[in-house]
Amino acid sequence: MLATLAAAVYCGSFLVSRPAAAPNGRAAVRVPAATVQMKAGKLVITDGTDSFYGSRAIFQFVYDFGEYDKITAFSSSSANAKKMLLSRNARYSGLLDVLEFAEGDSSKLKAAFSGADAWLTVNADESTVVEHLKAAQAAGVKRAFVHLSASEAPKVDIASIGSALKGGQLAYTVMRTGGLTKSGSGGGLLVSDVDLPTCDEVPADDVFRFITEALTLPEAEGRTFALCPTSDSSQLRAMRSAGCSRREEVLALLQGKIKEGAKVEVNKKELTPEEVQAAAKSDAEKAAEREEELKQLLAKAKQRGEETQKRLAAEEAAKEKLRAERQTYFASSGPSPDKTEESRDVHATALFSGNYA
Repeated sequence: MLATLAAAVYCGSFLVSRPAAAPNGRAAVRVPAATVQMKAGKLVITDGTDSFYGSRAIFQFVYDFGEYDKITAFSSSSANAKKMLLSRNARYSGLLDVLEFAEGDSSKLKAAFSGADAWLTVNADESTVVEHLKAAQAAGVKRAFVHLSASEAPKVDIASIGSALKGGQLAYTVMRTGGLTKSGSGGGLLVSDVDLPTCDEVPADDVFRFITEALTLPEAEGRTFALCPTSDSSQLRAMRSAGCSRREEVLALLQGKIKEGAKVEVNKKELTPEEVQAAAKSDAEKAAEREEELKQLLAKAKQRGEETQKRLAAEEAAKEKLRAERQTYFASSGPSPDKTEESRDVHATALFSGNYA
């Protein structure tokens, strides 16, 4: 059986279960954020459509994050199942080392349950789900997870499931979703009543990852619910930003901490008296202040413009005066036998530069 070691800690503003250290000081799972588990247990997987085409990804998820040492794919045809599951990724990841195949009709399912610790059925057939749960319990299976894909309320009598399994050791979960899609993972999810009138399509990867974690969470045992998409993904995004793991997200969903339209709490700094006073001002006061500030800026700009014009005018007047003085000097200076043209230029330059002696 799978053993889980966990401790309650806060992830952002959510109190969730986070794995404790393994006895040998090493993480016992491949992914650090996943729960600490010992590699043990046999899981049987079936698909109510009798084809693993739409559910083949679940095998990789339970191998990567579940740490089962045996995973059995049961269907009416092992040959068809192998076509769906014997992929390059399954070979390179190590999934093929734990994957087994079994075939037969419903009467053979009990034999496939022999020695199994858990049973997962995806897209379950509502007409046979109670019968198969009884067979799993009779075979000694301890954990069962039933996934129903139904956009409208399921037809199976949920109350009959509890009655059929009463007194047994089988811990079951019945989860309903809408149709499974291949794209759009990572959006908002919400756990609701199983008989919700409608449940929209939900990304298959999100559903499979949820199932993988919920299989080993006590909070999912003995429950029936719907997992449906929601446009509000703010809380899940906040958890991811805080570093929460997918397992912690699933736990928060199961505990009802993820709610549609709920506000995400953030830490706000305490306002200073000046900030409080500023916030209390009316819009009219703020508009008047902005208008006064604009007037002051325009007045300062006008003053700087006038000062610049005066400075330029003074500089131009000084230059004009200098030019007039030079013209007067040269006009009054006639030819001189003791001074050449060059000496007169030197004389004039010295005169107007203030260095004339």
